[in-house]
Amino acid sequence: MKTIAITGAGGFLGSALLKQLVTRQDVRIYAFTFDFERERPDFIKNEAVIPVDNSEVDTFDFSGVDVVIHCAFPRNAASSIIADGLDFVARVLKRAAAAGAVINISSQSVYDPNRIAPAAETDKCFLDSKYAVGKYASELLNNTLCAGIPHTNIRMASLIGPGFDQRVTNKLVNIALETGSLTVNDDAQYFGYLDIEDAARGILSLLDIPAQSWKTVYNLGSARTYTLKTIAETVADVIGRECGKKIEIQLKPADAVLNSSLDADRLKTDTGFVSSVSLEESITRILAAKLGK
Repeated sequence: MKTIAITGAGGFLGSALLKQLVTRQDVRIYAFTFDFERERPDFIKNEAVIPVDNSEVDTFDFSGVDVVIHCAFPRNAASSIIADGLDFVARVLKRAAAAGAVINISSQSVYDPNRIAPAAETDKCFLDSKYAVGKYASELLNNTLCAGIPHTNIRMASLIGPGFDQRVTNKLVNIALETGSLTVNDDAQYFGYLDIEDAARGILSLLDIPAQSWKTVYNLGSARTYTLKTIAETVADVIGRECGKKIEIQLKPADAVLNSSLDADRLKTDTGFVSSVSLEESITRILAAKLGK
């Protein structure tokens, strides 16, 4: 039996990992969260999942854990919250050094947001936000505190999926349903989105190869990018097909620049993982969740 510990198990990524892990045979999962009963009631009754309160991290015995997947980190950019998040990262990784291996979830935000080509793991980091600084600091903590065991840092693409309403994809679905129209900038913003199901599959692909073979850093995402125009058109197409509702699209000129694409060939080479969920599939799932289907 393989024993996995997941921090941030009640969050968007952590819950997707739980959903896929419980379908595997001979797995036991310690799910760390600050309020598991409220956040993930659908997993409480699964015998493979053992809820653990975050307050127990300083005394939890990680020596019986094969792999720790550390997902917990605040998305709030407030300085004090980032500081608290890094404090928790340090506490987790200090204890996780007793485990068999550690996967730390980082972010593509550590790269230059104005890059021209998809970012590769060998590219120099460019920390232009508090969140990026926090994520890069978590990588350094992982590399230092867990230096004695196999460990890696996953620089994750921006995730999309049902219930993650802070993303542009979800916001456009909501607006289109409410107003019947979308107005988006026609600019040089290129979003390298990754569906949450692909993200979980990509992380778990590392469990299928020896941890001793892991690289220190992996990108997890896609070189494919989508402009706001493309996302809006896809939203309109999906709503038209699923709801029979025509969505008008208006473009307004703008000069914003952004590129969040990733070169994920290193992970593909090592595990064979390739993202497979299209933007249309993601938006179809987002719409279905919004409509309660």
